[in-house]
Amino acid sequence: MSESMHLQGTFYILNKRCKVTLTDDGISWEPEGTPDLYRYIAASEILGCWLCPKGSPKCCLYAHPTATGGPSAVGVGVGGCKHSRAKGVGAGLTLEFCQRGEGVKWKARAVVLLHAAPEVVLAWHHALWALLRGLPQRPRRLLVIINPVGGRKRAHHIYARKVAPLFQRAAIQAQVVQTERQGHGRELVEKHALERGRVDGVVVVGGDGLVNEVVTGLLLRAASDAGVDPHDPETSLPPTMLRVGIIPGGSTDATCHGTHGTSDVTTAALHIIMGDSRSVDVAAVHGQGQLLGVATTMVSYGYFGDLLQSSERWRKLGPSRYIVSGVLQVIRNRSYEGQVRVRYPATPLAQPDDPRPCSQHCGVCSKASRAAPLPGEWHQFSGRWSVLTSAVASCSCRLTPHGVSPSAHLGDGCADLILVSGGSRFRILSYLYRTSCTGNSLSLGHVDVHRVQELQFTPKLSGPQSSWNCDGEQLNEPALAIKIHCQRLKLFCRGVEHRTDDSPKSAPKTKTASP
Repeated sequence: MSESMHLQGTFYILNKRCKVTLTDDGISWEPEGTPDLYRYIAASEILGCWLCPKGSPKCCLYAHPTATGGPSAVGVGVGGCKHSRAKGVGAGLTLEFCQRGEGVKWKARAVVLLHAAPEVVLAWHHALWALLRGLPQRPRRLLVIINPVGGRKRAHHIYARKVAPLFQRAAIQAQVVQTERQGHGRELVEKHALERGRVDGVVVVGGDGLVNEVVTGLLLRAASDAGVDPHDPETSLPPTMLRVGIIPGGSTDATCHGTHGTSDVTTAALHIIMGDSRSVDVAAVHGQGQLLGVATTMVSYGYFGDLLQSSERWRKLGPSRYIVSGVLQVIRNRSYEGQVRVRYPATPLAQPDDPRPCSQHCGVCSKASRAAPLPGEWHQFSGRWSVLTSAVASCSCRLTPHGVSPSAHLGDGCADLILVSGGSRFRILSYLYRTSCTGNSLSLGHVDVHRVQELQFTPKLSGPQSSWNCDGEQLNEPALAIKIHCQRLKLFCRGVEHRTDDSPKSAPKTKTASP
């Protein structure tokens, strides 16, 4: 058993003499005579450290800690800044850490510890890196997959300018590959050497479409390793072996927003560096005797399916194409007849009208992790709907900050089936307005919501048919079966945290349809 770490020393921080303590749990400092300025940083929130003779906190922009195989006992070389490279190792130690910002965002901050003896500073440098290397949840090697043409076509720029420098300063080795065609992300993770020990996770830089490809590839890889047939709709898919990190670089980035509460790039990158982990549900979509895809946010028929299909004609407009296509679908006012079979959980852990939304410390998801809800009875009904959506998560994004289903949970083993009755344009407009602006669309009289584990949809053969929108990927087969697999996907996230600038907000009131 390794010995616990406990170092104490006196350093100057912001021109104040401070008592600094380093333990296995983290680092703290307290200025002499002012105990109210005590500061503590958890070990998981330390990004990295390096030596700086001038004691400049701005050196975080230039520091490049060396990779494994350096001279120190912990396998990390002496990380120095531009000053140390020019004038040698001095008596300043720059510590960079993750700090909560406004709302749910995180940011990187730096502080300088000064000491008269360079050997003391060097010893603390080695001790800090030894502490970071001993954190089991912290990734060291990542496969980074970038979609250079998705969304605003800025994914490569986002990674190079905002993410890569953070990974480098955290001593994370990243192997970067770019997708060359649709479906390439799925091929990369299916065929890549992703054994544990060689890669600690996969990072996706792009939109929901690339996330969908990578998640599908990881689930197929897990099924193959476990000897499970993923095309059998009755089978239970095994969990993914590796965690997935999502750097937003698409048009909506609903998966990132729904798991972090924001689409901020730095926040997403810091959650990866800290090694946060959360298991979330996935929806397996079956049709024509095979697995057509998986979804982490929603699978939708009708309005959102038509919107996605129509938006491809306006791709040159970028993200604005979705607004143009959405207006066209409202003008067309289409609705579709069909038959729906749903399977409710025998004992649901929560209902769609639950005022407590899913969060970082979610009791509902915690219960599901211990024992997933058992399947209940099947129910069947028919109708004509303009929207038929199976929301695996809240589906919040910049366009719908409250989400399509505000009370949906990340890991309860269920999805919220939302049915918007067709007929007049007022019905679809009122639903879209409330979904986007107020978050209480599920309380409308022409909107029904069911919390289900499985869904089967059969369209009316003699009438018009739509296509499905599966996490931004189009599925043309109208007759589908959808099954929710409880907490099969591991993400670099902790769930939506409570905001720092206001009190926790309750989810908007919804109307629940009982079986």
